[in-house]
Amino acid sequence: MSTALTEDVKLLRSGLASEQSEIEVTLRLPRESAKKVLALLDAEQSVGAIVIPAKQEFTTSETAAILDMSRPSLMKLINAGRIEFRKVGKHHRIPASAIQAFRDRQREAGQTSLTAIAELSNRVGQLD
Repeated sequence: MSTALTEDVKLLRSGLASEQSEIEVTLRLPRESAKKVLALLDAEQSVGAIVIPAKQEFTTSETAAILDMSRPSLMKLINAGRIEFRKVGKHHRIPASAIQAFRDRQREAGQTSLTAIAELSNRVGQLD
């Protein structure tokens, strides 16, 4: 990472450390990094992008942080067979593909629930 980019990252981290809802920083990015940032912002606007670090497997603590849940909640999902994992000794390792698959299932379930609520609301509205 270039010195300029390292300094820009420090400025961005500093801005994020504040409680402000908006952060204004100027960044100097290599072209390829700028393309990635733009792709992330485009995806966030259209489908609600998430960032998963480029690793193949994650610990339960890392996975819980990625899924924005507690580790005990994650362990309940693992024990219920709702998230794929493998054991390394006594430790669980969760593949990146399993994290994405879980998020996709959660999104689909949310859409199904919203559709059911809308249909019920329409039916109730028709009874007036």
